[in-house]
Amino acid sequence: MRKTHGKSRAFLWRSLRLILPLAALVLLSTVFLVSRSVDPQRAIELAEIDITEITREPRIGTARVAGITREQTALLIESNTIRSITDLQSDEALHLELDNPVGELQFPAQRTVFFQSDAGEVDVARDRLVMRGDVILQTSDGFDLRMPQLVSALQTTLVTGTGGVAGEGPPGSLTADALELRANPETPDGYLLAFTGNVRLIYQPED
Repeated sequence: MRKTHGKSRAFLWRSLRLILPLAALVLLSTVFLVSRSVDPQRAIELAEIDITEITREPRIGTARVAGITREQTALLIESNTIRSITDLQSDEALHLELDNPVGELQFPAQRTVFFQSDAGEVDVARDRLVMRGDVILQTSDGFDLRMPQLVSALQTTLVTGTGGVAGEGPPGSLTADALELRANPETPDGYLLAFTGNVRLIYQPED
């Protein structure tokens, strides 16, 4: 009996040595999957949105969305009202409809790009913030521009304006078919602003 009992204990010990590490791996995998399902791939964070309220009501009041791009640029988005197009309790990527949204890019060197419009949406599956209507884009370097549509990526520092661009800047008055603002690879704390298409500039020299 003692010999049999000893063999049983040895068998049990060998089994535990095999099962426990496997169980630990399963537990770690479960934790990893749960943490991923919370939101890390959505690139933005729900900073001031009551999930319970937005799932219960068609729209909720002032909300804020914030995130950091790959280039370490802070992206802030605020809206007077917000409505979820997708079910927030599902695994679908976040898709929000915005009313009178305001956005801002904050670069590490304190340079900023501000934009606002009549309406817009945050579509995480397509990695973009879209603003439509009378879109205004202003930079801390002195550009004040208007356009019908602006699209900002969520994971990278990239903004495009389309439908015709018009406004003022340090060189003078200008119009263009489109614009593109992206992070400057040579100076990570800055950006490049380019106008494309039919570009026209009325130069205004300083007095």
